[in-house]
Amino acid sequence: MTPASADAFALRQQRYEDLVRPHLDRLLGFAARRTVSFSDAEDAVQDMCVRAWSAFDELRDPARVRPWLFSILRTVLSDAFDRTGRRARLVPMSRLEDVHEQFVSTDSDVVFAEVVARLDEDMIRMALDAIPEDFASAVELHDIEGFKYHEIADIVGVPIGTVMSRISRGRRLLAGVIVERRQQWALGSPDSGRRREPRSEPRSGQGRAPRTS
Repeated sequence: MTPASADAFALRQQRYEDLVRPHLDRLLGFAARRTVSFSDAEDAVQDMCVRAWSAFDELRDPARVRPWLFSILRTVLSDAFDRTGRRARLVPMSRLEDVHEQFVSTDSDVVFAEVVARLDEDMIRMALDAIPEDFASAVELHDIEGFKYHEIADIVGVPIGTVMSRISRGRRLLAGVIVERRQQWALGSPDSGRRREPRSEPRSGQGRAPRTS
């Protein structure tokens, strides 16, 4: 390797690290919610880094590095799902949507918002894991990661209209999971907002939850 090529390699490597490193924690969190173990998530992110390095010259706009990395990671995870089999236990979608409709028909939106606010990271992961990946990823990318519709469309490779539809239905499915499991997770019931006496059980820890609007 000549001095000139060595300098060019070092410059490319530094640029790569400067662009990729700030997003690794978020990417790892996204992977962890889609893998069996944390080590599997780390392996997925490592694979993503290798692929990103190989394709780094294809990144034309550094401002779009974040959706570009998520797109690569999603491909890595999809390949892993194809090898190991997708989610083994999914709650039937029709049942979750029925549960959601029954809940909102009781005019308990405020109570539901309070319930969602009490979810911790593990609860969010379990709820997302109970719904199909297409809907889970759309909701997570928009409501948790903060991507715009057009960015999600680029990441998952579908039209914007499909993204919006998946987010809408995914929220309903996620709400159905949360409502079904609220007692298991000690989150209360639709009447909990009108309780007459303080509950003696400890409340679950606060955590970041998907936006409900």
